[in-house]
Amino acid sequence: MLVGAFACAHTPQLLVRPPTEDRDLVLRVHLAFARVKARLHDLRPDAIVMVAGDHIEAFFLDGVPALAVYVGTECAGAFGRYRYRFPIHEPLARALVEGGVERGFDLFYTQDAPLDYAFYVPLHFTMPAPPVPLVPLHVNVYLPPQPSPGRCYAWGAAVGEIVRGRAERVVLMASGGMSHFPGTDRYASPDVEYDRRLLDLLREGRGQELAAVTGEELDKAGNIELRTWITALGALGAARADVYCYEPSWHHGNAVVEWRL
Repeated sequence: MLVGAFACAHTPQLLVRPPTEDRDLVLRVHLAFARVKARLHDLRPDAIVMVAGDHIEAFFLDGVPALAVYVGTECAGAFGRYRYRFPIHEPLARALVEGGVERGFDLFYTQDAPLDYAFYVPLHFTMPAPPVPLVPLHVNVYLPPQPSPGRCYAWGAAVGEIVRGRAERVVLMASGGMSHFPGTDRYASPDVEYDRRLLDLLREGRGQELAAVTGEELDKAGNIELRTWITALGALGAARADVYCYEPSWHHGNAVVEWRL
């Protein structure tokens, strides 16, 4: 059963806190993360299904899956001085692979790809103790051609259907965004107004409208990572979002959101 859903920023500066950052802004996002951690404690999930992208850490030009599921018994990765390892809820992971294939999704699965920091940064701040087993779901957000927002939404709907048919208490978490333009001359100009309009849409329970946006629109707004949010929204339908925070830095729009189910 699906008992909760969240979306969290994974801006690396929230973790490493270089001197370029506004300390008060970073701490406000940390407070929002702390609210997520408290909610996870209250929701008592048996597993966290987490949707994130990959910054060319797990997959590169020798194999770029559009959609992937991490299976096996554990997942691990590294980011700077941080080394991390999490248990995987293997029965649920395999059910998502098998159920996804049955529903027409040609899924890639892996037992040993490195876990990108897009997964780790939110989990560093929100994972309860003892850690809840994960099922990491990878969505290709960086290397074209990426899956369309409509395809991401459909995959999320399939994930929701599979999860709701099982006995485990499951929380769905999306990692990414909001607007930023890494590696470009627009890095210092995130599209804050686009972010705010989108968050208003989510507050109104109109997340399903994002299935109809184009990849070009996401690219122009610096929101290619919203494919992970759109995947989660496929499982959530018309649920209304509670926006814990929106903190635009000079280079990223940082948001933390909950959908109460």
